[in-house]
Amino acid sequence: MEFYTLQDFMTYTKGNIYLIMGGILIAAVLFISFLVGGKDESGDEFSKYKHNHD
Repeated sequence: MEFYTLQDFMTYTKGNIYLIMGGILIAAVLFISFLVGGKDESGDEFSKYKHNHD
């Protein structure tokens, strides 16, 4: 890449920064959804430790 003016350089750099920040934003959303997600045990979480007296 050859830049003749500072304006050319700043425009090129700004475009790259937008792409990098977009990638970081998508990665952060995926990482947070990975941390929050997991098995959904909607029942009683202590049910396997309780005694059944039927």
